[in-house]
Amino acid sequence: MTRPDRITARAAGWSLLALGLAAGLVAPHPATTALWSASARAFRRAGDEGMVQRLLSATKFGPRIARGLKRESVGTLYYGRAGLA
Repeated sequence: MTRPDRITARAAGWSLLALGLAAGLVAPHPATTALWSASARAFRRAGDEGMVQRLLSATKFGPRIARGLKRESVGTLYYGRAGLA
């Protein structure tokens, strides 16, 4: 993986992590867990296993994130303006 790809993956990881934190205020835990699992995948793509292990070591959500990592991912999250005219 080239350096720009690693930087992009790390930025995506932090963005998804922050989005999961914000979603945790208003959404149930399945949405939060899905975002944090996607964040862990992005950190793994960036080669940041330390951050993946930090996410997995969380007392409440760590096991849920680990299960989310075992599931097959969609591959890409799309942020669109569907339905907005």
